[in-house]
Amino acid sequence: MVLVSDLTQAHFSVPAGVADAVANLLTERLGGIEQRDADTLAPADKGQVEFVAWVPSSDVSEHVRAVEHLLSSLNQLGDDAAPFSWHTEEADPDSWVEAYKKHFKTNRLGRFVIKPSWEDAELEPGELSIEIDPGMAFGTGLHASTRLALSCLARVARLCPPPEAVLDLGCGTGILAIAAAKLWSATRVVAVDIDEAAVASCRENVERNDLGGRIEVQQRAAAKASGRFGLVLANLSEEVLLKLRPTLPKRLDEFGRLVLSGLLAEQAPGVCRAYTRALALEPEYSEEDSGWRALLLRTHL
Repeated sequence: MVLVSDLTQAHFSVPAGVADAVANLLTERLGGIEQRDADTLAPADKGQVEFVAWVPSSDVSEHVRAVEHLLSSLNQLGDDAAPFSWHTEEADPDSWVEAYKKHFKTNRLGRFVIKPSWEDAELEPGELSIEIDPGMAFGTGLHASTRLALSCLARVARLCPPPEAVLDLGCGTGILAIAAAKLWSATRVVAVDIDEAAVASCRENVERNDLGGRIEVQQRAAAKASGRFGLVLANLSEEVLLKLRPTLPKRLDEFGRLVLSGLLAEQAPGVCRAYTRALALEPEYSEEDSGWRALLLRTHL
């Protein structure tokens, strides 16, 4: 796991017109961010919005590449995504805990209540609690792509028989895997991520939710996942989802369903066509949130 002493403050400055999309991306990747613009106490340059977050020092370049990739996609879609700049600053590690708690609060997403360990939440009838410690670099469920995946998951729970097994690819903190295990008490859940810190974070959260005997967490590439599942959850980027097109349908059982999220709304039609080509899968449902879109596909009947 990443030590607080290994963190640095990363600053990302982007045009105001693309700030919402970048905020969504960074919130999912980093858990909590501070936003600065012309009206905040610590102002940003005119026309720019600055995001400040605590980041493991070794991961800064990875997050910069993710922002650059998003801005490139937005620029191709006609948005003015320049100028972009970033820098890091040394900061007192002791202040990280308070900054972390300030930004991560209890959130209700449909029937799911996603909460940090330091907050109490009184559940309404039918609600399911998911207690998460996002760690240094993983999401809290606030990003639109995660909300969409949870919405699709809840839809499957309402309308379909319980799957015998669920696969969560790119599990991060494990929110989707934990949600599936909470929805279906007899379902086997496998959570997969290639990142060592993500796997460690996921395992901690699985234990935090008393699901150690129900969820198997594996460190491996998504393409190396094995087995067949009634439901596969893939909250990944467009690039990764297209690369996985030859393999993901093979992970579904005879009546399986596949949730694809992590897509900008404009990217979703192309990904849907790729997965439904040659009648490998057929579309069942689609939902949009804040410029992001998720797809629910099923094996062709």
